[in-house]
Amino acid sequence: MKTLSYIIPFACLTLMTVACNDIVEVDDILSRENRPSTGAPVVDRVVLATDTTMPITVAAFEQVVRFQGSNLGDVTSLKFNDVEVDPKEIYSSYECLLAPVPRQLPGEVTNMVYIVTEHGSTETPLEITIPPLTIEGMYNEFAQPGDTTVISGDNFDLYGITAEAADVRFGQIPVNILEATRTELTLQIPQNVTSGTQISILGGEMDEPYVMTYADPGVSQLFDFNDWPGYGAFTHASQFPDAPANFLWDESIINEEEGDPLPLADGMKYIRFQGTVGAWGWMVMWAGYIDVPAEVAANPADYDMRFEMNNTTAYPIASAARIMFGNFGWYPAGDGIPVNTRGAWMTVRIPCNTIDREGNQLIPNGVDPTTRFAFTIVFSPESEQTFDVAFCNFRFVKR
Repeated sequence: MKTLSYIIPFACLTLMTVACNDIVEVDDILSRENRPSTGAPVVDRVVLATDTTMPITVAAFEQVVRFQGSNLGDVTSLKFNDVEVDPKEIYSSYECLLAPVPRQLPGEVTNMVYIVTEHGSTETPLEITIPPLTIEGMYNEFAQPGDTTVISGDNFDLYGITAEAADVRFGQIPVNILEATRTELTLQIPQNVTSGTQISILGGEMDEPYVMTYADPGVSQLFDFNDWPGYGAFTHASQFPDAPANFLWDESIINEEEGDPLPLADGMKYIRFQGTVGAWGWMVMWAGYIDVPAEVAANPADYDMRFEMNNTTAYPIASAARIMFGNFGWYPAGDGIPVNTRGAWMTVRIPCNTIDREGNQLIPNGVDPTTRFAFTIVFSPESEQTFDVAFCNFRFVKR
């Protein structure tokens, strides 16, 4: 166990340079640090090590908590709920005890901290928040059988979603986990699985599996690429001499040797924009009307708009890039991290009730499903941007 004795050499050096009044204060600090604990521990106050001015009643995993009081030295055991802290992580003295909250799920939640020293024990209330399991979905929901893919999320390790402990199945077919981290699960799509197959993920610390759908076709497609751009719709493809008609690509014009993306699946088409758009420009990839299903219009919060996206290494999507879906402004790299799929297809999920920076909702509440909904795909970046990005398979999917 570590102690606060490491401050003594520093204090000794300080004694050489400080004034007499300061020496008195340092001596007082040293006497308190070196004061032996002789009785049961007492906790008067609980704070975070990063903010000792504000008492706390709640802490989170990995935060360092500071207990203030008396007789807090000679700690032999420290538990948050029933999770023991590694003795090497405990710093203690007569009137102070510091330790990080272990990143481990408790077997029993008591919202208490248990301190045991060589001279007695005590307990003090402190609620530890439990981070939820988050599963965002497959990097590419339409990865083909035999392909290696990644399921992303957070806190996989906490819930036992590891290569050793997790049970992952496509339907009834068990899947070998190739690699597992806190945020990613790498696996291979089994052969012969079909669109709509349920994927179940059961971690060693889970009572029930998390269920998602492989290659979910959704409740409705937004566009028919076999009738593109469709009645009453238009694009700005004519302004880009090298672009195919209405930005639509199919296997007849795709040249893999020149870096053209392969289709998401055999026979599928995609739309692709290659070009530069000035600051706050307005490049229409598509503008027209779509049908919003009645169930999506009634409950936008229950549905995503999903699609697959593919962009090249040479032109990552920067934080200033904005794409308008109707009145909704989407910033693919809004978190400041450029988006680069490196020539692979990636599934994008935008909840239909998402609000943009201007207060516009992707699918507004109260949309009339009996009337076609005005919609666009427009490139309008905040600063000049060069794009090479492809999209396909736009659909509404129940979350």
